[in-house]
Amino acid sequence: MAGLTLDTAGALAAARDLGAAGWAAAELLLAIRLGMAEGATARREGETT
Repeated sequence: MAGLTLDTAGALAAARDLGAAGWAAAELLLAIRLGMAEGATARREGETT
């Protein structure tokens, strides 16, 4: 996930606004980062084809 940036404080605040707390908020942040990584990979693969 190198090169990906996520406003962790902002994302955590958004997770809390959605009602997530503790581990649920951490898992939501992880899911966001994984989604960002998958999207970046898909874009890179699309550039090479």
